[in-house]
Amino acid sequence: MESAPQEPVQHVTLDTAVTLSFDYLKQLGTIAMTAAAGLIALVQFVDGDKKFFVKVMIAASGMFLSALLAFFVQFSLMDRIRHAHELLRRNEKLGYTDKGAKRMERLFEGLALWLLSISMGVALQALIGAGMPA
Repeated sequence: MESAPQEPVQHVTLDTAVTLSFDYLKQLGTIAMTAAAGLIALVQFVDGDKKFFVKVMIAASGMFLSALLAFFVQFSLMDRIRHAHELLRRNEKLGYTDKGAKRMERLFEGLALWLLSISMGVALQALIGAGMPA
């Protein structure tokens, strides 16, 4: 079976790639913070259910940590770009390698996504459990 010929891939500029990466990380952090704040707001409507409260607080903590990790990746990305750009470069010496920073960014980004996903699952389980009859 023959595969259809593929169109050539359009390359994006470095500026576009950095902007897209930064916006993606900003949205990841915003979603995590908003979801965590919404969960905390929901706690006031379920009185006396300690299990629900604990699950929601665990989920909210995971979401806040996810947002914090996304912020760290944003900061690292901007720091690498700043040091690579002649106009933005500061006179301070880097305490890390570019390769090490990229590896840390990938790790933190993956952890942020996993934490957000797991926290959403815990929150959904808590919400579904709170809605079930006793």
